[in-house]
Amino acid sequence: MFSQVPVLLHASAGADFSKTFYMKNDDYSPRNLERCVISGAMAKHPKALNADLSTSTEPVWKIIPLNANITNPIGGSYSIGFDSSTSMGLEEGKYFYNVVLVNIDGTREEVLSGVIFIDVAIASFT
Repeated sequence: MFSQVPVLLHASAGADFSKTFYMKNDDYSPRNLERCVISGAMAKHPKALNADLSTSTEPVWKIIPLNANITNPIGGSYSIGFDSSTSMGLEEGKYFYNVVLVNIDGTREEVLSGVIFIDVAIASFT
């Protein structure tokens, strides 16, 4: 497998967002994702706590789940995103995200991570 490079993404608050990615083997052939499960999440910073719900002994992380789906298992493609109702509540700025794949043998592998910049789109509020 290739080493992972952080991926910079951009989305607008109040708008749908979706991006498709392709996983390849070392020989550039599509990676088979059959019977794998994928998930993703983002947060304002890697250790973002929900101040309203956390206690000193029980932290509650403030994460926003991403819609993550394997779109073509044989072709190695998957998508991540969120809908407008999720993005409407986001503050403008940068968020850190990561995507994890659970392989058929149960091992977990981070397959994508980086920063997603959220801006406030004026057109989304008119």
